[in-house]
Amino acid sequence: MSKPSSNFIKFRTKSGRKTIFSKGILSRTFYAIGLDEINAYELATQIELQVGKTDKTLSQEAFSQIIIDNLEKFNPLYAKRYIAFEQKGVYKPIIILLAGVPGIGKSTIASLLSRRLEITNIIGTDMVREILRQSISKKLVPELYGSSYEAYKYLKPEINPILDRSIVGFEEQSRLVIVGVEAIIESAMYSRENTIIEGVHLSPNLFKTETITQPHVMLFLLHLKDEHEHLERFKRRGLKVVERNAERYINAFEEIRTIQRYLVEEANRHRISIIETQDQQRVIHSLLDSIWERILLIIKNENKKKEEK
Repeated sequence: MSKPSSNFIKFRTKSGRKTIFSKGILSRTFYAIGLDEINAYELATQIELQVGKTDKTLSQEAFSQIIIDNLEKFNPLYAKRYIAFEQKGVYKPIIILLAGVPGIGKSTIASLLSRRLEITNIIGTDMVREILRQSISKKLVPELYGSSYEAYKYLKPEINPILDRSIVGFEEQSRLVIVGVEAIIESAMYSRENTIIEGVHLSPNLFKTETITQPHVMLFLLHLKDEHEHLERFKRRGLKVVERNAERYINAFEEIRTIQRYLVEEANRHRISIIETQDQQRVIHSLLDSIWERILLIIKNENKKKEEK
């Protein structure tokens, strides 16, 4: 006799409704809590075979316990994360801010992270800047109309910076963009929508303290130490996607590296996590570890508040 297909494995939800077990959905859940694709699929298959041996319809609680027991055997850390994952209503929203200069892979990392955590709302600060350009004239705020690394070219004549002009231009533009970003964060908090915001403008010193110290908001600085690798990425980008105009980035490479050094200094000063982007998989792993650590802390604090009432 063949083993039962997951199409016929059912369990009963808390509301009493019967639902069908899906190995695919369970695999994605395991992927979201940090398992790699192979282990996520293999563990989901193992659980499918285990629950498929019984003819009775399991309760949701019994089914969840089987999952937790299997995760405990695999790695207790993932069992804790799974339990937390099931409490979305407690820890939402999670707002992830990924700062970093052009060419280090922010957009790719944001996309990969959104896939892992099933977050559909991804916003780039370049988009925020573009919206601001539509509502603020160039005559009024000229520095808004260049790229972050060339905003210094648009500085008003009366500004006589002591710091490097590329830093002052970057700051002047970023202050404006951050206002829009903080509005997005406030909206996401209100609607309890998990959100990823990525972009060069997310300098920690430009945020209101109450914004980035919220437990639900997590700011990371993505960093590429290897200068040669950084330059090579721009060159490869130019070969793959001509319209991105890689030559602009290459010509402004020194300004971009100067802004990165500035962001690193500010991240260190504000005790923001700095994550090296040389190895993409390590980046995702580091981000997931930090995010789930924060989620567990949020749940712990929320449960403590309930006990004190």
